[in-house]
Amino acid sequence: MKENLFGLLDLQEIDKEIDALGRSRSEYPAEISKLQSEIETDREKFQNNRDRFEELEKRRRSLERDLEALNADLKKHQDRLYEVKTNKEYDALQHEIGVLNVRIDEYETGILEAIEEQEGLKGKIDEEATIFKQMETEILARIKELTAHLDSIEANVKTWQDKRAAVEARIERRPLSVYNRIRQTLRGGIAVVPVEKGACGGCFRELAPQRRVEARRQDQIMRCENCGRILVWREEVAV
Repeated sequence: MKENLFGLLDLQEIDKEIDALGRSRSEYPAEISKLQSEIETDREKFQNNRDRFEELEKRRRSLERDLEALNADLKKHQDRLYEVKTNKEYDALQHEIGVLNVRIDEYETGILEAIEEQEGLKGKIDEEATIFKQMETEILARIKELTAHLDSIEANVKTWQDKRAAVEARIERRPLSVYNRIRQTLRGGIAVVPVEKGACGGCFRELAPQRRVEARRQDQIMRCENCGRILVWREEVAV
């Protein structure tokens, strides 16, 4: 039984490594996804300002074309003032000229507002472009690093699984069955622990003198009465 118990200790250490790799296998993709989301969020924010700048540019050009047409129309109306023959026609034409002037003022104001907003956005876009580029470079480097680690995990898992199979082959069926069952029920998967300073190495509860004697004999599977883990006596650490 002693060899079985020490085999279980070895198996536990191997399973710790496999469990850690398993956590990394799930944590790395989550971190990669989070980093990718950060890039997309910042890119979208940056792109929104660029889209707004282009929208203002289109609006300004449209207003300028319309303003040019209005000015041309105004000139025609002003030229016609010299051709009218009645006061009624003159007053009607003056009214139309007044309406055109109001519209021209509105278009000129719209153009100035678009230019002012564009100027404010230009500086912001230039600054954000520098920050975004630096941030993107750093995050992509981190993603590359995490991806490389993720790619290596499978190979590491295979190596540890091979080691596990070799150790498992040395352990009898019953101790192995008890070990696997405990691992499935205990949080953290720690099923076997050494006795340390007369106490359980898992929950640290002190063993009764008789229990210590029984554990030291190593002729049976002993479980902690408190946490249920398998206890293994190791001379170098137990007293």
